[in-house]
Amino acid sequence: MDSIRGTALLQFGELLAQRGATLRDQLAPHRISLDVVGDYEKTLSYKSLVQIFEGTASALQMPELGLELGTRQGSTLLGPLQHLANTAATVGDSLVAVLRYMGFYSPSIHYRLEQRAGRAMLYFDNALPCSTQIPQIIEKSVLHGCLMISELLDSPFSPQAVLFRHQPLGDLASYQRYFNCPALFGQDHNALMLRSEDLKRPCVHANATLHEIVRFYLDAHCAPEDNLYLQLQRHIQALLPRNRCSLEEVARLIGLHSRTLQRRLASSGMDFEDRVDQIRQQQAAQLLRDTRLTVAQISLELGYRRTTSFCRAHHRWFGMTPMEHRQQAQPRVKAAPK
Repeated sequence: MDSIRGTALLQFGELLAQRGATLRDQLAPHRISLDVVGDYEKTLSYKSLVQIFEGTASALQMPELGLELGTRQGSTLLGPLQHLANTAATVGDSLVAVLRYMGFYSPSIHYRLEQRAGRAMLYFDNALPCSTQIPQIIEKSVLHGCLMISELLDSPFSPQAVLFRHQPLGDLASYQRYFNCPALFGQDHNALMLRSEDLKRPCVHANATLHEIVRFYLDAHCAPEDNLYLQLQRHIQALLPRNRCSLEEVARLIGLHSRTLQRRLASSGMDFEDRVDQIRQQQAAQLLRDTRLTVAQISLELGYRRTTSFCRAHHRWFGMTPMEHRQQAQPRVKAAPK
């Protein structure tokens, strides 16, 4: 599930060279071969990609790295997804189609479109916990959504606003320069705020016949994304920090009635609440081991309204307090690199 196509690294080497760094040095610690870079048919670990961007931004003291690389790459839609997007009738139709088949590009990436009175929200999530700790990939991915709409219209596009869960990495003027709209930070979501009429705008390369041909191709090649287990995990991970992780909400996102989802889970030997509990347990261990988030912050990331509720659950999972868990785990992390 943790994979992304090599095209995610397009233009990265050129950007590094301008800053006096080399692509080989950035990839080597993650054991990523140079022949993966820019290759649509080859993949690398999405988690490694995130770590590379964060480490590079820190080493080069370049807070705008994600935005600059995203601008150089454009929408990043290549191959079948690019044809699917460009041949849809309208921007809204294109976004819905691309979101459905995004797993073809990377199962770790998840965009979600919601329409409300007078506006639409294009949300971005990924399969990694705590998006506030990985702002480079977040900013890059949200910008890609904006650039994709520009490509569909074949003209510059500016959303009403852009929302981020993290705090600004640089001055606000740089965000205005990249997005050409207000940027809001410390929000509940990472998202583009669009106008409802934006979704009705026609795509300049609309072609109904080609669109259906590409959709047929993707349907034949996207079986792994249709796996209920993977969809369930992806939506649970995205909804936990927003305190919206219910059977009804996950079923709505998958496109099933809640009773239908419950029956399908039962037939596969799965229970929704048990799966939520398992994912919380896995993420708790990872966040305590690999981040410096406080116990209260981790509690919020896992969707607990009270820290005491998280602490009770943690003791049930591991037989110890979160701080005891962190003290045991961190020495192993420090001793590993040699």
